[in-house]
Amino acid sequence: MGTIARALLLLCLFACGAAAASLNIEDPQRLQQVERGGFGFSDLVPGTANTGGDNAALYRDPAYRSLVDSLFEDLLRLKRADPLLGTTIKASHRLFDVAWLRSSAAHFELVGVINRMDRDVFTPGTCGEIRFIYRLAYRKDEAGGSVYSRLPMTVNVVFLLPGSADRCLALAREWNGGADLKAFGEGILSQTNLKSVEVNLQAVRWPSTVRPDMAGYAEYFLRVFHRDGARYIPAPLENTPDADKLANPALKQRLLAWLKEPAHFRAVDEGIAQLPDEFLARKATSVSLEGTHRLANMPFTEIFSETELADLPYASGRTVRSPHGLLRRLNDMSCTGCHQGRTVAGFHFLGIDRAETDAVNAIAVGASPHFLRDQPRRLAYVSALATGASPLAARPLSVHADAGEGGFGSHCGLGDPSFASWTCATGLRCAPITLDDTVSRTGVCLPEAPIAGSACQTGRVMQDRDPHRDRVTGQTETSCGASAICEGVAVGFPAGMCSRGCGDLHAGETCGSIALLVGFNACLAARKPFAACLRDNVRPAALKACSDTEPCRDDYICARTAAGEGACIPPYFLFQLRLDGHPSP
Repeated sequence: MGTIARALLLLCLFACGAAAASLNIEDPQRLQQVERGGFGFSDLVPGTANTGGDNAALYRDPAYRSLVDSLFEDLLRLKRADPLLGTTIKASHRLFDVAWLRSSAAHFELVGVINRMDRDVFTPGTCGEIRFIYRLAYRKDEAGGSVYSRLPMTVNVVFLLPGSADRCLALAREWNGGADLKAFGEGILSQTNLKSVEVNLQAVRWPSTVRPDMAGYAEYFLRVFHRDGARYIPAPLENTPDADKLANPALKQRLLAWLKEPAHFRAVDEGIAQLPDEFLARKATSVSLEGTHRLANMPFTEIFSETELADLPYASGRTVRSPHGLLRRLNDMSCTGCHQGRTVAGFHFLGIDRAETDAVNAIAVGASPHFLRDQPRRLAYVSALATGASPLAARPLSVHADAGEGGFGSHCGLGDPSFASWTCATGLRCAPITLDDTVSRTGVCLPEAPIAGSACQTGRVMQDRDPHRDRVTGQTETSCGASAICEGVAVGFPAGMCSRGCGDLHAGETCGSIALLVGFNACLAARKPFAACLRDNVRPAALKACSDTEPCRDDYICARTAAGEGACIPPYFLFQLRLDGHPSP
């Protein structure tokens, strides 16, 4: 298919019928049409045509192979540093098996096409970006039958939308109305306009039995690659400083001077700053759980103290009103901070499951609370472009894209002037469910009277530059009310979770199931099918109901119940969000 025809097909899939309600393609059937129209992973990422759809065929291509080999080297470094790492569930520390990236049983499937015209401010002279997001998936024939699942890895293929202001106006109108498909023009999805290939990969997972104080532990590789001839090479990560490099006093002073320039301070305040490349890292790892309280996800806090940032013009800030607020904004603009701010297990977009996904392994809401809460702003931005108006460039923090008062699980302010507007809706209180030395000036909105899903264990995160040494201490348990219990951190429930039986559901609750940890893990270790292990080792329980408009709190995912509803559970209770327990590649 020619470049023009492919571009027109894509725009029609956006604009014909649904663009007024959404800027994105998320429906699995439509996405499969997009893939068949020439936008499969093997069409956009490899350097040669007709490589085939599975990863074994892709690995013969030098461009794709360069991506895999780079990730393999990083995984190998982890293995050398931690002899407890292994690729099976019998290892106490589990490592992503890179063989999936070379397996004939595995492939990348398109889970979203995302309109980011609002990012034109980061690349002047363009109309922003269009993003193709792929999930690693596999299908394997086992003794118990065929097994299909996705894995915790996404690849975001980003293209710039070139064009003048007039062309951006026309393109925005097409997205809003779908009249003239020719507005897309020729050559958009060419290598010339390929901005980056961005990888988010769960590299390491420790179960809650190994880290009972935090309900488990996971590390996510964040990598950005640029095309360089027949291969991909690591590139700087946007607004993500290299803390080790910035231990150099002279370089640190240059960064401080950059931040103190009035224009740069305003850009940081609005969330649209871009740090110069000299300060940036080329590789980063975000960690969870309790991700917003982990120093590894706060690169600017590793570099600067609040005292060093005391003399900036906070009175003029619209978002940043204090040194602490500045650090929170800067950390949130980094890749590591953003990927732990109101995300789903380190991801902002996982995609809606296809029909063949087993019911016990299905996500009810495939996007993060931040992604969902930020959609009105993005749509308003494109709508303003379509009328020739100047869109509002300022962006919210990922942890608080809420418009107005926050609902269940929203972040809220506890006194710092930067977060004074972060309030909770009627019937909710701002609860400091996790404390630490850097971000305890915010809490989480929870019901005054606990319901299923409410947090019930509080503690203090003791931070270290080495995330392996982070600890939660001083945990205390609060009451979940009559006939309810607190499902504990030690068995996989971050900050604890109130629950009880399904016989008397309250408003905001639904009936789901909780895995029986010991039997479940023993079943997986015996290499029995995941679905069978889960069905045989669960008990019914009242859980927090969730949906696109009612997200879960941090460190929980909206999973699909047997009745097809959404229920909040810990993310690693879902097979597709764990790197371990799957068949061998």
